[in-house]
This record gives sequence, structure tokens and C-alpha cells, in this order.
Amino acid sequence: MKCIMLTMVRLKKQSCVQYAWNYSLLKDVDFNEALNYFNVQKKPDVVKCKSFIFDEEVFHQTVISEWNLVCDDNSLSLTAQGAVAMGKFGGAVTFGLLGDRFGRKKIFVFSCLLYATSSIAAAFVNSSVMFIIFRILIGLGGAGVLEAGYTILLELTVKNYRACLGNMFNLGFSLGMIYLPLAAYFTNTWRELQLAISVPMVLFVINCWFLPESPRWLVTNGNFEKAVEIIGKEHELDFKVTTHCPPEKSQSFLDKIVIFWNHYFELFSTLDLTKRLLICSYAWFIGNLYYFAIALNGSNIDVNEYLYMGLNGLIEMPGYLLPILLLKYFGRKITGISLWLIAGVTLLATIVLPKGTEGLVDANYSVWLACTHRCTFIAAFTRNQRYSNA
Repeated sequence: MKCIMLTMVRLKKQSCVQYAWNYSLLKDVDFNEALNYFNVQKKPDVVKCKSFIFDEEVFHQTVISEWNLVCDDNSLSLTAQGAVAMGKFGGAVTFGLLGDRFGRKKIFVFSCLLYATSSIAAAFVNSSVMFIIFRILIGLGGAGVLEAGYTILLELTVKNYRACLGNMFNLGFSLGMIYLPLAAYFTNTWRELQLAISVPMVLFVINCWFLPESPRWLVTNGNFEKAVEIIGKEHELDFKVTTHCPPEKSQSFLDKIVIFWNHYFELFSTLDLTKRLLICSYAWFIGNLYYFAIALNGSNIDVNEYLYMGLNGLIEMPGYLLPILLLKYFGRKITGISLWLIAGVTLLATIVLPKGTEGLVDANYSVWLACTHRCTFIAAFTRNQRYSNA
């Protein structure tokens, strides 16, 4: 006898234990004989379930159903969800230092290869542990692609266009969020979905041939000729003047790490600088927290999950572009306060929305609020990004 595990959306009952009846005997008798058997026999002990039946009517085979990541193994399913975030955290810390040491482009190329290969390999693993390991590698590669690519973009762009291109750089997140529900709708298993979202990552490799190295990094490391090739001959005179400066003493990698951390702690050298840093960091924390909370909240709203996810990606696009206009006419402070206020009010408003069937929030009230919050929140988050990079 298999335990019925109702783990999918809108199904709340689940069971990790069962009575140790002789189910082999009961399967061959009719209802009345089975009922009489239950009334006569003493109720047996409760034992843990060894196999499960999953409801896969909406979402087909998942990593949870394939490896029975429920009951005692439920922590593995939670770990699989957080593995990408763990990898991103490690990549954000590591690849920033490595980019300063070995160059932005080299880190970008390495991250692209790591991102693409680990994503595709994750679709062919045969254990949950290996799946979690590859999810961590996906997070590492993704962080490297984002950090190195974004840094190269900013260091290649003049100040007048930096904010505009920085905002457009983020449109990739929106396109990915629109593509994800489409891929999920036309696939039947999690392995097919993993491949569907991984194969486009191979296109990252094409960027490796066309993306130049950061001219700023080249100048910092004394490679002026290569920098001139990238940004033009008219800046060659500036580089020649720079070459007359006394060369820096050669430093080991360990010395550079020590110097980096010394410069990092200078950010806390004054009270005003510390206050601004903490405010920006808190805004980043809130931004990342609610970015995923709203995107993954479709199961609590009486709306089609695929449509909800795609709509989130679509509404992000004006959110990324809105700060370009607002910052031009209203400045950073008023824009930031207004956007965060609207985003916060619309988010809190979802708490008092009326509930529909099965305790889910009625879509008639919630979808437009979620869209308003998503748009203003993304705009506020992007404004914070521009403020932090200024």
C-alpha cells in the first residue's frame, strides 16, 4: 500500500505514516469483508511510509516526486531550492576578487562555460545530492556572468549613457521570466524543463568572441596598447602621459587580497559613509527578498500559475525603464522614496484582500495590485542599483 502524498499546489493533506495492516490480504477481498476485518482486528502500529503517490495533474514529474523528497527527506527539497542562492553568494564574493586579478573577460568566459555546462549536466543526474551540487555550480556561474558582464558594461560606457544601458542590461531578467512559464507549459518532466532553460545558455559562449576586456582594467594593469584598440586612438596621448608615472611595486596575490580588504573597510571609516552603506545594503536585502517572494507567490493567488509568472516578467520591463525618466526630472531621493512607498503600500494591501476558494486570494483583487507592486518595486530596486554604483 502506497501513501498518498498530496504535495502540489492547492492540495494540503499529506501523510508520512500508515497503519501496518496486511494490505496484501485486503486487496483480494470485497468492501464488506474488509470492513469486518477492520472491526474485528486490533488496530496495528503506525509505521513510516516507504513509497508515495504524487498528484502530478498540473505539474508533472518533479525532483520531489522522482526522489521522494518528502517527510524525512523534505530538507533536501528545501536545500535544492536554496542551492542556487548559496552558489550566487559564493560567486558574488569570489568572482569580484578574481576579476580584479585575472581580468573581467576571463572570468566572464569561465563563468559562461560553468553556467552552461552545469545547467545541462543537472538534467542528467541520478541523485538528489548531485542535483544540489550542480545547482550550487549554476549559482556560481550565474553570479560570475552577472558580475563580470555588468562590470564590463559599466567600464566600457561613458557616464552619460551608463544609467540607460545599466537599466537595459536588466531586461534579460524579464525575458527569462517570460520564457520560463512557456518552457514549463510545453514540457512534461523536470528534466525536459531543465534542458529547455539550459540550452539557450550556450548562446553565452558566443559573447566570449565579441565582448572586449574592460579598458579600465587593462589600463590599471599597464596594457595601454590593448586599451587603445578598444576605445580609440584619440585617447592614446592620455595613456602615454600615464606611462610616465612611476611603476607600482609588484605585489603577490595575497598582498592584493589584504589591500582589497583594507580598502573595503575604509567604507566604514566615517559615520556618514557607514550610514549610507547600511541603508543601501538594507535596500538591496529587501529588494532581493521580495523579488523572489512576489515572483513565487502565484500558488497563493487564485490564478493560473503559468500566466502569473509570465505576467510578472512582462510588467518588469516598464519597471526597469521607468527610473531613466524619473531620475532625469525628479532626482534620486524623491524618486526612491516615492517608488519604495508605493511598492510597500501595494504589498501590504494584499494582506487584507478577501479570500476566495480554498483560502486563496481572489485574483480579481490581487493581480492588479501584484502588477503595480512589481512594477514600482523593480523601478525602486533599479534606482537603488544606480545609486549604489554612482
